[in-house]
Amino acid sequence: MNEWKLTALVRAILAGAVAAITTLLGGWDDAMMILTIFIVLDIISGWIRAFIQKELSSEESFRGTAKKVLIYVIVAVAAQADRLTGTALVRNVVIAWYCATEALSILENTVAAGLPVPEFLKEALKQLNEKKFPVAS
Repeated sequence: MNEWKLTALVRAILAGAVAAITTLLGGWDDAMMILTIFIVLDIISGWIRAFIQKELSSEESFRGTAKKVLIYVIVAVAAQADRLTGTALVRNVVIAWYCATEALSILENTVAAGLPVPEFLKEALKQLNEKKFPVAS
């Protein structure tokens, strides 16, 4: 097989895989693009935070990336639930939820890295973290 045919075969396989994954996720729309951007920004901000705090760990990075992959699994499940019920609600709610959690995580990474953040945002994060990790009395 010559080089041109091999390149064409690889491209065809990749195109098929991307099409299958996109279908599984319920399509590629603005919501999916925003979720993907937020996930990438969260990973990058997490690496920067860990680097600044001198806590960079390949094991922790792998664990975090695996969790991000699970987000796409949940979106795929939601998309299939929508397909089953003939709606477009579940997937969009799931994506909105994960966009919100990713945005919060980016903000947490920013604060932990030492960047200036408005005081009201720091207070909101502090309150959220207290609810997530209540202080024992």
